[in-house]
Amino acid sequence: MNELIDLETIHYILMQQNSTELILLFIFVEVVFWFILSFLLIQFLPKKYRQYKKEIFLFFIVLNIGLLFIGVLLTVIMMLFGLSWATHRLSRPNYETVYFEEQVAEFPIVYSKFQEGVLIMEGHQQDSLSTDEKIKSLKILYENNAQGNIARIKLFLSDSSDETRLYAFALAATFEKNLNDRIKSLQDKIQTITDPKELEDVTFTLAQTYWQFIFHGVVNEQLSGFYTKKIATLLKANENNPSSFILLGKIHLFNGKLEDAESAFFKAMQLGVPKEALYTFLAEIKYGQKKYREIPQYIIEDEFNIDLRLKPLVQMWGKQ
Repeated sequence: MNELIDLETIHYILMQQNSTELILLFIFVEVVFWFILSFLLIQFLPKKYRQYKKEIFLFFIVLNIGLLFIGVLLTVIMMLFGLSWATHRLSRPNYETVYFEEQVAEFPIVYSKFQEGVLIMEGHQQDSLSTDEKIKSLKILYENNAQGNIARIKLFLSDSSDETRLYAFALAATFEKNLNDRIKSLQDKIQTITDPKELEDVTFTLAQTYWQFIFHGVVNEQLSGFYTKKIATLLKANENNPSSFILLGKIHLFNGKLEDAESAFFKAMQLGVPKEALYTFLAEIKYGQKKYREIPQYIIEDEFNIDLRLKPLVQMWGKQ
């Protein structure tokens, strides 16, 4: 009997007509409820999704208010699916195939160990670098076999950071000591050599080592003249070595003796050095001599185009 009464009561309640006011009140409560719940849910999002808080919040509101009571279940399901899909995309990115042969003419690739960003060290933004960034940059400079790298390191001997000054001093001193030790070893070795060919090779290596003082900026402008004279003296004994004339040409070019440099490079070509290997030096000489019409003959488009550092030469001086 009681069960029958309960069923009748439930039936009566369900069959009652809801007023417009009650429906609007229900919708209002539902909207407020999901606004609050969605706001709470996005507070517990993983860190990598927090930048999308606004979008996720709107997604929860639209989904749950639209679907009302089944929104909770669908929210859980779609949230798990969405996170799984997003994680899958992050771990499995889509790659676009690039055909190198088609791109090399417009976008030549140059592999650089130096990383051109280190050049900021010499600009007005130097003070904005942290000590750690300066030390890392100095390490890259030291390990790179670039012209003037030690001279750039020496600029930091007056840096405001004690650590940077000490590190710069240690790098410059180590590099100079290694060169001096190598020169001492080669000089001692020369005293014991009797074979003319071996003596020629070791003498040339000694001249190259002296050149490293100038090339890397270890010595200042006043001392560079002293070292160039020593190198020229050593190379006089190697008149049949084409590499000696290449090094001699570099020395003359460094000292601004363009005609002497050109003569040395032409002598190297006579001794068997491929002329293409010296074209950049000869183009530089012609530019220094203001013989601009002769520069294009030394610009090899097929070879220079594949090197980003030489591509501007082709664009500026290449044959039209």
